This record gives sequence, structure tokens and C-alpha cells, in this order.
Amino acid sequence: MLHFELQNPKDTIRMSESKFIEGKLIEFKAKDGSTLNGFLTGPTKSKKCVIYVHGMTGNFYGSNLQFHIAKEISSSGYSLFAINTRGHDAVAVIKRIKGSSRDRFVAGTDLEKFEDSLLDIDAAIMAMKNLKFSEIILAGHSTGCQKVAYYQYKKKSKEVKGIILLAPADDYAIQKKVLGKRFDQTVAFSRKMAKDGRGNEPNPKIPSHFSPNRFLSLTDPRRPESRIFNYDGDLKEFSNINIPICAVFGNKEEYAVKPVLQYLKILKSKTSSMSFTGVIVDGAGHSFRRQETMLSVFIKIWLENKSKKIQTYEILELNKKFPLTMLGYS
Repeated sequence: MLHFELQNPKDTIRMSESKFIEGKLIEFKAKDGSTLNGFLTGPTKSKKCVIYVHGMTGNFYGSNLQFHIAKEISSSGYSLFAINTRGHDAVAVIKRIKGSSRDRFVAGTDLEKFEDSLLDIDAAIMAMKNLKFSEIILAGHSTGCQKVAYYQYKKKSKEVKGIILLAPADDYAIQKKVLGKRFDQTVAFSRKMAKDGRGNEPNPKIPSHFSPNRFLSLTDPRRPESRIFNYDGDLKEFSNINIPICAVFGNKEEYAVKPVLQYLKILKSKTSSMSFTGVIVDGAGHSFRRQETMLSVFIKIWLENKSKKIQTYEILELNKKFPLTMLGYS
């Protein structure tokens, strides 16, 4: 049994008297042989598991948010499996084992192929099924939202009973805003590099140390990653997900190019789920820092109520001034 230390001891005091979370470090292997790791924590006899997928340059251990959630939902019988995808950290060396063949390749956020996240999430679900978990919830933070939504759109997994989207920002619109007049020029430059066979070579003319292929994944509307949460588009992938969905933004979301309430209204209008809950967390930014406990309590309540056979489409605000029972979940 491992003890996993949280990064901010002050946050830990509010969560529990201990500075550690007990759990298991688990290695799991994708179908292409890519070998990844994750951290499983929760009730020992649990049959329900939230698989948590990090965002860009993230990993399973570099944030407190997933462990706040894990601590809160454990009392409802849920475990949490925080995973590394092959896109973890900015650059990562991934071990690949296939039969007797062993090698390594370089991935991480700067170099990953977005579509390969299907293999990673598939492998994580299989690892949990092998541990006798029968109910899976997919939760993503930031670009992890695109990954879990794309997974359920493509796979329509019967094991997945709900999706939690934490700060599902519009990466396409963010790049357009940041680059401004340089956007089209940077896209054209990236396309030329890719055409010349240099698509996996990071270049200083491309922001965030992205390789040309990685940048195009975010900025070419023909590619799924760029359009999944392009709120000016048709949200085709999101609209085809019919299991319960909870989408959450902080009202201080620093990457928003529209008001977050507008984002949630768009999702609400596009969903085909019988149960969509949009949430605005008062005082929270993209990482939900300092509002993790309030958010985690709500996620616990949502998990306990997601399977009600009642058609619901709600947009709520979480505010410390009001008890959660005021939000219709009593």
C-alpha cells in the first residue's frame, strides 16, 4: 500500500488529519504496447470507479484536485484512478512492450497524437475491469475533457455510466485569441513542416513548444481535438453522448473566450443526454484552486443522483454562502 503525499499540506488539513492518501500505483498497458501508470485510491471493496484524465502537461500526481475529489467520493463507495496518458507532462518517454519486442518513444503533450488517447483510456478501463470494478465514470480536466468525450463518442462504452467535464475549454478559440493575426501564418507554417516530414519537430515559431502535428491537432477544424469543444461549431462528438454529463467551469476561468455561462448554455442546447448538469463554481479558475472541497462535495452529490430516471437539464452555481441542498439535490 502506498502513501501519496499531497502538494499543499494546508489543503490536506481541511481534507483529513493525515497528509497522505493511501492507494496503489498501477501499471497498465495499451493495445499498442505503450505502458502507462496511474494511482488508484478509495474503498477496498468498491465496485465503482472514477477514472481521472489530466490535461495538457499534466500527470496523475501533479495536482491536488483529483485527490480532493477522491477523498470526498470515497464515502459514497467510489474509488478514483488518476492516470497518465501518453500525453503526460510536456515531454515524456513512454516504454512500449509488445510480445518480445521492447522499445521506447517520445510523447508528452508536445508530441502526442490526440487520437491515441483512445488506447490509453481503453487500457485504463480494462485495468479497472480486471480489478472487478463494474461501474466506470470518466472525468477529465482541461484537455482531458476532450479526451474523455472523444472516447465515449467513439467507443460508446457500456461500462461508462457518466462523464464529468472539469473546465472543458475551447482550445481552438484559445489559440486564435493568443496568436491573433499570427494564427493563420502559424497554421500555414505548421502544415508546411508536416508536409516536409518534420511534423514532430518542435519549432520556436509554434507556441507552447508544440510540434507542428500537435499544434495542427488543436487548430485544424478537420481534426477532432480542435472541434470537440469548439463552441462556435456543431459539437458533433459531444452531441452524440447520451449518458449523464456534468460540466463544470469556474467563474474566473482564465482561458474562457466567452462567458462561462454561455459555454454551459451551448452544451445544454447541444446535449442528447437525458441528464445534463452545468455548474459554475464561484471564485474558481481553470484549476479550481482553493475551491476543490466545494467542487468535490458537489461531484459526490452528482454521482449519487446521476442515475435518477428523471429528465434534467440544469445550470447551477456553487457558492459558499448557500448550502448544496438549495441546488435541488436534497
